[in-house]
Amino acid sequence: MQRLRIAYVVQRYGMEVNGGSETHCRTLAEHLARHHDVQVLTTRAIDYVTWKDEYPEGSVTINDVAVHRFGVDLPRDPAQFAEICDNILVKSHSASDEVRWMKMQGPYSTSLLTHLERHRNKYDVVLFQTYLYATTYFGLPLVKDRAILIPTAHDELPIYLGIFDKLFREPRYVLCLSPEERAFLVRRFFDVDLRAEVIGAGIEPPAEPAPDMDWQTIRAQLGSSPFIVYVGRIDESKGCKTLADYFVRYLEGAAHPDLKLLLIGKAVMQVPSHPNIVLGGFVPESTKLWAIRECRFMVAPSPYESLCIAALESWLLGKPVLANGDCAVLRGQCIRSNGGLWYTDYEEFREAMDYLLADGQIARALGTQGEAFVRANYTWEALDRRLPPILASVAAAAAGSATA
Repeated sequence: MQRLRIAYVVQRYGMEVNGGSETHCRTLAEHLARHHDVQVLTTRAIDYVTWKDEYPEGSVTINDVAVHRFGVDLPRDPAQFAEICDNILVKSHSASDEVRWMKMQGPYSTSLLTHLERHRNKYDVVLFQTYLYATTYFGLPLVKDRAILIPTAHDELPIYLGIFDKLFREPRYVLCLSPEERAFLVRRFFDVDLRAEVIGAGIEPPAEPAPDMDWQTIRAQLGSSPFIVYVGRIDESKGCKTLADYFVRYLEGAAHPDLKLLLIGKAVMQVPSHPNIVLGGFVPESTKLWAIRECRFMVAPSPYESLCIAALESWLLGKPVLANGDCAVLRGQCIRSNGGLWYTDYEEFREAMDYLLADGQIARALGTQGEAFVRANYTWEALDRRLPPILASVAAAAAGSATA
């Protein structure tokens, strides 16, 4: 295998960053670094709402990956940005208005873009993740002859903006995390030769978790009650408010009044105050694994996903998933794995909850089928069969363009 020089451009990067796309980026960067020279180009931001500089500027090494952080020109004003979003996503506007929106969407870093343009020929391949942010929109055209886009896209209002018609024409390849993501992009960009491939993701089989004091603290809050778990950013846009509302409503007439809902992740919304809702917060990996191992099943309520890594982790631990059926990716994962159920309204949520809680044998069977699905399709070995030929192809094309 040819050792390549790879730059990976992403909006934020670090162990403290809580986001599915960013986690996928970090694990893929670490995997690629085993065989290639990988440098991550990112900002100093941790918070995706304001993009304010928090990490020190400069270079660090995280799990054998070189990470170069650049300052953001201006933090985002959430109130001002909300106003321009209303104008851009709902009302008539011009193409220049969309570019202005993207710059305010951020994170916009002149120093990162300057570095990328100045050093473009030092990289054989440049990966960009995700489509939605300024690091990709303004950075990818600078290196389009060697660019790969990992969009982590789903059906949401911004992707219908005209500026993305041009962006999706630029990269050598578009890499999707699920068949549903690719199918959506083909429909959305029907007149574009996307060169879109499904690469999925590599999921490490979980190790036996060590004794964990954080888990013991959470376990004490749960008491002896059975519980279901949500893992991810605790955000209204991730379906967490609807999940909490449905759960409280379910308790009112359920045969399981002691059932609890455990929320694992960083809360960016007001979590309802209820004795049966336990906020675990942002926790170490081992704590998360303990939570999944001991739950009855995992709930994935997001209406927007390009791939739900938490669902894959749950299946690897033999636990079924109850998913939001309005999300094509989650519904597709449940169908293809035969590892979970889905709902589109409260009545379906209630029926699925009753079914999974009442029949332990069925729940175990779904979890076992989900585990087999992940081990067959979402391993690093499977990804290593798909990705290297793409990287080599882009590197060869970039070398040709540099000498032309």
